[in-house]
Amino acid sequence: MAPDDASTPQSTLEDDRHAVTASGPGGRGPATDSAPANDLEPVATSRGVWVTIALVTAAAFLLPLRAMLHTAGPAMEEGFMLVFPERVLHGAIPNKDFLNLYGPGSVWLLAGVYKVFGVGIMVERTVGLIQLAGAAVGTALLVRWWGHATAATAVVLSAMFLAPTMQLTAIPWMGAMALGLLAAAALVQARHDSGLGRDHTAARWAVVGGVLAGLAILYRIDLGLAVVLAGTAALWGLPRRPVRAALLGLACGLAPYAVHVALAGPGTVVRGLIVDPVFHLRSARRLPVPPDFSHLHGVERVIGLVDRWWPLPRLTPPHQLFVWFVLLAAITPAVIVIALLATRREPRALRPRVLLVGSLFALGVFPQAVQRADGIHFAWVSSVLVALVPAAAVELARMLHPRWRPSHVAIAASALVIAACTVTLPTYTARRYIALVQDSTHRAHTVAIVNEGRTFYSGDRQFAHSIEALLHTVEQSAKPGSRIIVGNTDMRRVPYNDSFLYYLLPQYQPGTRFIEFEPGITNRRGTVLTREMQRADVFIASDRWLTWDEPNSSMKPGDPGPRRVLLEEFCPRDDFGNGYKLFLRCAPKP
Repeated sequence: MAPDDASTPQSTLEDDRHAVTASGPGGRGPATDSAPANDLEPVATSRGVWVTIALVTAAAFLLPLRAMLHTAGPAMEEGFMLVFPERVLHGAIPNKDFLNLYGPGSVWLLAGVYKVFGVGIMVERTVGLIQLAGAAVGTALLVRWWGHATAATAVVLSAMFLAPTMQLTAIPWMGAMALGLLAAAALVQARHDSGLGRDHTAARWAVVGGVLAGLAILYRIDLGLAVVLAGTAALWGLPRRPVRAALLGLACGLAPYAVHVALAGPGTVVRGLIVDPVFHLRSARRLPVPPDFSHLHGVERVIGLVDRWWPLPRLTPPHQLFVWFVLLAAITPAVIVIALLATRREPRALRPRVLLVGSLFALGVFPQAVQRADGIHFAWVSSVLVALVPAAAVELARMLHPRWRPSHVAIAASALVIAACTVTLPTYTARRYIALVQDSTHRAHTVAIVNEGRTFYSGDRQFAHSIEALLHTVEQSAKPGSRIIVGNTDMRRVPYNDSFLYYLLPQYQPGTRFIEFEPGITNRRGTVLTREMQRADVFIASDRWLTWDEPNSSMKPGDPGPRRVLLEEFCPRDDFGNGYKLFLRCAPKP
């Protein structure tokens, strides 16, 4: 992000009012009516495009909102986003007192929100909604420089890709994406203002962008690559003042890491955020690259259970997933190349630079599509990358067909991109989004599991009855304050876990730091889970996850210690069906 040397002019960008009109599409002479390259310039900076973004965002996320608020959430991911922040409110420290593979930012934020509004699934999902909308708005603000159509398309694509994945679960990645994209948009705005000679305003936007970038990394340290690449592209060649302001803001945004390191310890933080997820977990979560052309693996098979009728011909879900990966792998370098060519052709023009910023951000998140090649991670990448395609089409048309009106190209490209996603990937995008809208109109059949004033949702009534009976028996059998561990009857294998049960039993103390189960970490040789089992009073087994089947090491047997303690020191209390069993300590602990 370093600026050029002192010889760099105070403003390296042309004034936005004549950045394009002063030179034709090829940068070789005045623009003419037959080459209207500037018809998007007033739109990008007008109040109307902001109104468009706001209205489309409201519509895109309000239409499916009722269903997303009441749908069944992911048992482990939503579970730990409900439990982790509450543990922080009771004095626990991320990484030190409970396994947390992400930065502390999202946990701290939710802890503050829970402190004010109380611990509850609706509170957590409201934060998730804000994160989803933030990611959509951040992408739209990046591409608004190409007009209303591209901005609106970015929001629609974000809703189609992101809403059906983890829905409203307030996962750290989505918060980090929202912050990172808003940071990129702020830095682009700083570049725009610097080009107009508004140095003070540019510096303020640069500070905002830097702070947001730091907070994004505070949420997910692995988003740092995207933030650095996009930030470098946005700030390169600017005067020193906005660059220094951005770096100051970045330092402020990252400063809470110093607090976290002081509380948890340097070794604990490095192990929790880098060593464990990169070296110990990766082989257990990786899926084939490219995806299997004929079969879905693991949790991806759920897509076959929730898929609904679609009036148009479509590929099978495995075929769609394979094509999706191929398209991502092809589109990423294509957009980057177009951005580089356009930037080289017009080094002082803003829009090519914005395309470069966005494409490098997409490149920075592309590893998500490789480290776990499934629909969720593809959607995270696509929500940014695919939204850039209309902008890239405009820039390509300006180079190849300078007489074409950019606004017309933007509208046509936007419509084609939405249509292509709908036709090519309906099972993962349009069909699932439409299903959420339909379920919001006539309420989907979900069951609310309520205990101690807390609610979690299930899509199966029989399953919900099993959970309710389990919770009732726990409260009859164990005193408040008892230590509870949720796992399975073969603790050598820990592919997944029903973390939401800790949330539904607030009067008891989680007896382990492994609120979430992660193979290769939870069941490593010498795991502390063995000692935690020896101190626990109650054990809840959820054996439904022992049928986990993925082509990786997630079901590789690990340390037998926790299982041995379960067999030797715990006695079965009851079996509630659907894989749920309750165990109590056989005799009082000495």
